[in-house]
Amino acid sequence: MKKTILLASCLFVAVILQAQYGPRLFLDIPTISFAVPDVTNPSNRMGFDLGTAFNVGTHWSVARIGGGGRFSLSPDAEKVAESFQINPYLLAEVGAGIYRSNGNKCSRTQQNAFTAMAKAGVNYSFYTKDEKKIIDETGVIDYTVGAEFGYFFIRDIFKNYELFLSANYHTKAEVLSGNIGFKLFLNLKADRD
Repeated sequence: MKKTILLASCLFVAVILQAQYGPRLFLDIPTISFAVPDVTNPSNRMGFDLGTAFNVGTHWSVARIGGGGRFSLSPDAEKVAESFQINPYLLAEVGAGIYRSNGNKCSRTQQNAFTAMAKAGVNYSFYTKDEKKIIDETGVIDYTVGAEFGYFFIRDIFKNYELFLSANYHTKAEVLSGNIGFKLFLNLKADRD
């Protein structure tokens, strides 16, 4: 309960601070990445994530909510095809550092830019039907801390693409997960006249 209150407080403070410093609104749609749920044992389970997120960001911080699906299998399984799972998930994160920024801060087109930030959040993963039968639960909630790095080319002010690397430590599961992938993001506050 204390962790939930702390996370909610951080989210609330981030939104207030961003409102004071001219937030930008981004929609990551879609986010596609190669995912390893436990980087210490990658052959146990791997696959890809497909999701979307709504971001409220400044040059130095972000708050995001989103969700998607994790499509994975176990290369170690005797019958690899039967190990295939789809786990939907929801997430809420806050990050601090450099968020989708470059040296010129507000360049509009034809510029390179990057992301480098620390982040914390909460993740809720829904179980598959087989998992529900075994443990009689719908899903699991976990808290994460991690980092995100990205590189993108500002094609135009509205629609852009980003390559990213994300690592998260899951505090309840005590595992380190990793994602490397691609985002198409839309700048919802862009002046497209």
